[in-house]
Amino acid sequence: MWILYVTAAVLFLYLLLSAMLFRFVFVRKETHDLNDMSAPENEYLKAYHPIILDGLAFMEQHAPQFCTTRSFDGLTLAAEYFDRGSDCTVLLFHGYRSASRRDFSCAVRAYYEMGLNVLLVQQRSHGKSEGKLITFGVKERRDVATWIDYILQRGGREQRLLLGGMSMGASTVLMAAGLALPEQVKGVIADCGYTSPVAILNAVAHKAFHFSALPFIPAMELYCRLFGGFGICGVSAVKALQKTKLPVLLIHGTADGLCLTVCLRKTTPRSRGKSNWFRWKEPITGSVIWWIRMRWKGRSKRS
Repeated sequence: MWILYVTAAVLFLYLLLSAMLFRFVFVRKETHDLNDMSAPENEYLKAYHPIILDGLAFMEQHAPQFCTTRSFDGLTLAAEYFDRGSDCTVLLFHGYRSASRRDFSCAVRAYYEMGLNVLLVQQRSHGKSEGKLITFGVKERRDVATWIDYILQRGGREQRLLLGGMSMGASTVLMAAGLALPEQVKGVIADCGYTSPVAILNAVAHKAFHFSALPFIPAMELYCRLFGGFGICGVSAVKALQKTKLPVLLIHGTADGLCLTVCLRKTTPRSRGKSNWFRWKEPITGSVIWWIRMRWKGRSKRS
């Protein structure tokens, strides 16, 4: 009889720990405004605050239009639209528990000055978009398709579209590339993405907390399906790239401690379309600051 009690106790503890991990990883949390560079979460970007603030000021000066659409599962999704009067639009998707303006503080200006319209998306369960759970690209990839339809309805079928993303946003657009996207989508730029939800969860658990997340994946998969109607197993950017013929540019920082460079190496050879990758050596931080560094270097040369 005691074996049954021990087994029940171990099972209860396993499910409890898995539930705590599920809540920690997937459930939306209210945080400081990450577009406010004085927020404590932005301390690690202190060296780049001037150039980020410069990009944020640019966005304020150009007064984007706030727009919304409805997701496939009934959520109101939000975005900001910078209208350049162009027939080419780039759709940008930010990272995990991040903010659209901060992540693309320099990219928006760069694209805008190249003559492109910019749709700066606030991913589900972030910013002003509705949602209680973050799904690591599983549901977000279908939101990409929703925003593509929005732009085509707004700008006409002659629009040419480019998908761009950072971190989780990068994996979101890579996974979306495996869907049946309209012909107006011409390419994908993915900055510091991961191969799959399971891979990034396990990598972060090892890197930050020194344990393997793999034993908890079955229980978290169960919770995801019960409370969110999605599954994290079997979904990956690698599988998506096996289906797409779109050209893909993969960007990655070698010092990235979360979305590891090895993820990028695994993804590149699998693409059916033309796939190139750019490895960025970043000694200061492993976060997605490629645009920031490029903009910073450009300003330093002009000074």
